[in-house]
Parts: sequence; C-alpha cells; structure tokens
Amino acid sequence: MADCTFTISAKTTEVASSFAHTPTTTRFTGLMHSFSAYIEAERDLEHCGSWDPACDAWIRDAERARTRVLDAIANLCAAPTRRRADLPLRRYAGLAQMLIESDSPEQVQTLLALPDRFPQAFRCAGNDPVARRVDLMVASFRQHLNALARLPDFAGMIEADYVVIEPDASNLMLAPAA
Repeated sequence: MADCTFTISAKTTEVASSFAHTPTTTRFTGLMHSFSAYIEAERDLEHCGSWDPACDAWIRDAERARTRVLDAIANLCAAPTRRRADLPLRRYAGLAQMLIESDSPEQVQTLLALPDRFPQAFRCAGNDPVARRVDLMVASFRQHLNALARLPDFAGMIEADYVVIEPDASNLMLAPAA
C-alpha cells in the first residue's frame, strides 16, 4: 500500500516562481531549431561533389536553411526585450549572425572568443528559475556554435595555435591552446 506523502509544506503560502516565456525566449527557441537545420544542411555539403546528382538540391537546401536562420535572427532582434534575461539571448543571436556572414579568419576567431572574454554579457546573472533556464538555453546554443565552428568552412578559418575547439564540452566552447 502507498502512503500519502506531501512534498510541499502545507504552511507554504507564496506562489512558487517559475519560468515564463517572453517573445525573445520564444523566438530564441525557434532560432535554435533553424540554426541546427542550417548546420545539418551545411554538413550535407561536406561530402558533396559536383559529380553527385543531389549536389544542386543540397546547395539549394543549404541556401534556404541559411536564409531561414538569418530570418529567425532578424525576427528575434525585432522582439521586444521584456527582462534582463533576454539580453544574453539577443547577444548570442547577433554573434551567430556575424559568424554566419563572416568571411575573415580573424573575425571568426574574435567572434568565437567573445563569450569567454565577456562572460557577464553572455550569461544570465542570478540563480532564479529564469536565470537557470536562460543559461540552459545559452549552453545549448553554444553547442550549436561549437558545431558550426567545426564545419569545414569555419574550421579552416580557425588557426590551431589560437584556439582549441572542445567538441564534447557543453559549458565551454573555446579554450586556450596548450
């Protein structure tokens, strides 16, 4: 037989705080989906050769995915900022846009180092439910940035003696070379 056990004190009168989405967090979730589709489309191009009949379709798919992710970033930037926790998400969206549009190795290196150089700008301060949830969203997005940095187009722009990309580090994207 099961006994009834209360997990919350009967004396508790205050409402438990929880995470509520804002327009920015909702659009950031959509951006993460578009960003992962863009990375997958770019991965399809890694082994694509001009001799492959599917190459043209994969190129078109990658171009569409790139357009979708840039549109998602623009959509997120157009969203109103409702709380301070929205700011790191907006900064990561801007960082992703600059990385996608970058064609300079120096710029890619500088952009990838920004979250580690300015952690207070790319994290949500506090230990409340909102800060923890936003930090989880940021950690997931950093994994996407890590995957983007490992793509051949970007990996060729990153000098090995400048940064080391840690593929399995969920909380760190870049570390100084040893």
